[in-house]
Amino acid sequence: SFTLEERTWCSMKSIRHKAGSILILSLCLIFLPGCWGKLEVEELAPLLAIGFDVGQKPNTYLITGQYLIPKKGTTGTEVKDWTMSFEAPTLREAYEMTNKVTDLTPFNGSVKLIVIGEDLAKVGFKDMLDFIQRYSGFHRSMYMVLAKGKAKDILEIKLRSGEIPAMFIKDNIETVDNISTFPNVRLGHYLTILGRKSTAEIIPQVVMVKSGDVGIEYKAEEKDKAEELQLEGAGVLRGDRLVDILSDNETKGYMWLENNVTSRFISTVGIGESKVIFSGHVLKSTTKYKVVDNNGKKELQYQIKTTVALEEVLGQNENLSQTEWASLMTEAENQLSKAIIQECELSIQKEKQLSLDFLGIGRHLEQKDPVYWKTVKDQWEQEIPEFPVSMDVQVSIHHSGMSNSSPTTK
Repeated sequence: SFTLEERTWCSMKSIRHKAGSILILSLCLIFLPGCWGKLEVEELAPLLAIGFDVGQKPNTYLITGQYLIPKKGTTGTEVKDWTMSFEAPTLREAYEMTNKVTDLTPFNGSVKLIVIGEDLAKVGFKDMLDFIQRYSGFHRSMYMVLAKGKAKDILEIKLRSGEIPAMFIKDNIETVDNISTFPNVRLGHYLTILGRKSTAEIIPQVVMVKSGDVGIEYKAEEKDKAEELQLEGAGVLRGDRLVDILSDNETKGYMWLENNVTSRFISTVGIGESKVIFSGHVLKSTTKYKVVDNNGKKELQYQIKTTVALEEVLGQNENLSQTEWASLMTEAENQLSKAIIQECELSIQKEKQLSLDFLGIGRHLEQKDPVYWKTVKDQWEQEIPEFPVSMDVQVSIHHSGMSNSSPTTK
């Protein structure tokens, strides 16, 4: 037991300890970093896309930035784009010029897209990517596209939908799995392929479309004004320089061979001599490859297995029994296989013609037969035109979507 004096002394000591702790914590709070240097969202200009073209002056680039600006006096959900172009020898200098003409603070962490103009792609653009890959404010997840024409024109186009061009292109790229007709290339992937001597880079192409082009018709607000953008085809590069553009079908062949087909529409128009045309929706597709010996020579064989939901049977006018209908479905599978092979062969022919390995065949050889690869890697570009490639394509129709008493197909 404690005396009254001892209990009083202990109580006072406890109070002094608590008071000292509170004082120390209060002092710590004063010196903790706070939000004194914060910037409100309204004070920022998020950068959405950067476009690069050749400048008019020697050793300069035309650098276009597309920024997102909230509309003043709104709830914050309404935005507009602020697009500016600067001619400068470096990206950093263009960034400085941007700061001089805006009362907002440009924010680089929001960049979604890099657009390379056609003229710049032909002479090389690695210098423009040097700052982007070094500066910590940029991310390697940015998408890359090639512009048919100028990157500046692509970013300045006024779309009929009212969408901001950078966001429209980004959203289209992110829905590529719905059609699987062009590659999805991020900056990090491009830099990885750039570091491989055997594989050529490939970047999707964005094109301005006018009414009447490529079978598209629409009512334009102004005569001959381009108001739509389309992702079609892809550029093949040697390093950072554009060598050639793949057509739509050549690009589709690349997608099959790269195992990048998730969901696609396919038809047999122009395939063989069959009077019946089939079209369907790819439900699932898997591409594998193996290295085989063919008469003492190495050969790469692609094995493509695809499941299709048949959606159209055009030109079938005769009454068919169930057995005959089953035979017709077998013919459909064969015809659809030929359609896939045709697209793949176009892509392989382009690879041999360019003597550039954008299909990554050398990479497959290195993985499957590293001993053989060592004997050809130093002269691989010379080997490409003669290197044998074959395909085994199997199509299975999941369902025909037809009823027993179809009024259109008997």
